[in-house]
Amino acid sequence: MEQILKFLGPTFLTLKEFGFIYGIQGMLVRRNLEKLWFEECVTMSKYNVFHMPSTSLWSCMKDLTDIGADRVPFGIAELDEVTNTWNTSFFPLKSKPSKHRIAKITTVYESKGDILSVKDLFYTKQRERKSWWRQMSENPSIYYMSETKKENGKEYAEIQAQFPFGNIVVETINFKNSAKKLLPGVENGERLKIVEQVVSLDWGCLAFLCDGYIEIKGSKEIQMHPKLVAYKAYCKAIIAPEDDESTRQDLNYLTSYVIELLREKGVESVNVNDIKNPEHFKVAYIITVDSESLKSGLVKLVCQRTLCGEIVHITSMAKRMYDLCVVCKVTE
Repeated sequence: MEQILKFLGPTFLTLKEFGFIYGIQGMLVRRNLEKLWFEECVTMSKYNVFHMPSTSLWSCMKDLTDIGADRVPFGIAELDEVTNTWNTSFFPLKSKPSKHRIAKITTVYESKGDILSVKDLFYTKQRERKSWWRQMSENPSIYYMSETKKENGKEYAEIQAQFPFGNIVVETINFKNSAKKLLPGVENGERLKIVEQVVSLDWGCLAFLCDGYIEIKGSKEIQMHPKLVAYKAYCKAIIAPEDDESTRQDLNYLTSYVIELLREKGVESVNVNDIKNPEHFKVAYIITVDSESLKSGLVKLVCQRTLCGEIVHITSMAKRMYDLCVVCKVTE
């Protein structure tokens, strides 16, 4: 793991005894992971999921009750910074628990005399969440669900990513037989059960970075799903020896224009005209322009995961990249 992080460099992630230190690219990877989680678990949920700050959870629940929006099932989404004992084997024994950012969904169900119906939902969530991690992975088989365990009045299972250096827990799914602590004022609290999904965004980010690391014939690279990478693309000019200074300037202007079009469309991209080592930006796609592009308006788009290329007109480039990296389904 240390070798992978060293290869990626401080622009991605450094793991210290006291927690996660992100660079300019790593911070965006975590933000993208959080965005994907929010879309999947909150925006596209089959039932109402309300985003609440953990510091005012009870008052927000009272507001839901007052407006009659507390009909079960419903969910509560929280984003928080916590200090707990996730993946302690990766830190020295005497070090303090690391601080990391979590994303949590607490779903409240009503048991109508048959607790098995709620437990079925607990197991359904396990399958759904394991599938979600696998869909974004370069190596889906590394993500697996642990056996269900019981502890402190709850049942839980963990989604772990298996690596040669050890397993990383990225998410826990909990079943609680009572919602009285969450909803102390509700009359039928005894019949309400809770299924809780807790994702560590930091440990998940680390897992995806390690998952995407590959070595082929001595060459090292990182490959990630287009929706996860920090920057989706950069554009570079292919300058031929016979190109004069005017052509070179025009090509540089064209690369900047392509980046401007992508940014206007909401596609994260980086301008590398004045950057000495653009390969340090692990983008999903590389766009190249040459002197023929100035005449025809055609540019080349190459996917770094598959190394497959296509020719796209500059007027269609931004929409094509948007379709590939922003609105595409995770399974693509």
